[in-house]
Amino acid sequence: MNSLIVNILTIGGIGCLVFTAFILFMAYSGIASEMRDEEGNFKKNRNLKTVLGGTLFIFFLIGILYVGNLYLMESAEESPGLFQLWINSFGIFFLIHLYDLVILDYFVVIKWHPKFLNLPDTHYYKSFRPHLHGFIKGIPIGVGASFIASVLTLVIN
Repeated sequence: MNSLIVNILTIGGIGCLVFTAFILFMAYSGIASEMRDEEGNFKKNRNLKTVLGGTLFIFFLIGILYVGNLYLMESAEESPGLFQLWINSFGIFFLIHLYDLVILDYFVVIKWHPKFLNLPDTHYYKSFRPHLHGFIKGIPIGVGASFIASVLTLVIN
């Protein structure tokens, strides 16, 4: 149990840093503005940048959860089963998801609202409520992604 918590905090912390770099890349490459409108909603039209952005996000998400499971398998005394791998994956996801909500969305986007990010002055970028709503909607995605990463870990290793 101790190695599980340490792994979640370690890989989750690294994941938060990598996620920040990923978000900055998405913002400065123009991919983020292609994917969302000024109100923060996903745009309906698809183009190369939106498909690329979605694909990169899926690979990032599954990848960090998979790596977290590999580290757990290396550090655990016994080989973890599907449930323990899923708990590990979801713990890592939840830590990154919470970091996104509190640090990135609340403190950076809403409170700081830095000029260099070129964020519009719309309700989405000034209010916490849509970010909290997105956080809640993201939890089932994390449940599914954690399960996929856990199954992949067992199948590949």
